[in-house]
Amino acid sequence: MNNIKEITTHDLFKFYQKYNNFRIIDVRDPNEYDQYHIHGSINIPCNLLIEKHNLFIKKNFSYFIICQNGSRSKTASIALSKLNYNVTNVINGIDKWPGLLISSKRYKF
Repeated sequence: MNNIKEITTHDLFKFYQKYNNFRIIDVRDPNEYDQYHIHGSINIPCNLLIEKHNLFIKKNFSYFIICQNGSRSKTASIALSKLNYNVTNVINGIDKWPGLLISSKRYKF
């Protein structure tokens, strides 16, 4: 059994509104992230985060890991928890985010 911390998108949204001593890592592919994402989140695709974690995150900081529906974020959270990182999997994913999402898409006129 995998003992990872988990939080719903609704509870993370409440936390997001009150605190700023954490990071949200969006593990979707860059093209998915560019379509819409949580303001302030950083995009590190799942496989890259797992393989090169030491380049992107620190063990003494809190991270919430999110993806589209919770599958990739759970994979990343399990792997990173085994390496003693302070990560929390966001269940339900960005599809259930109750707040505003922003886009990185650049439109040509």
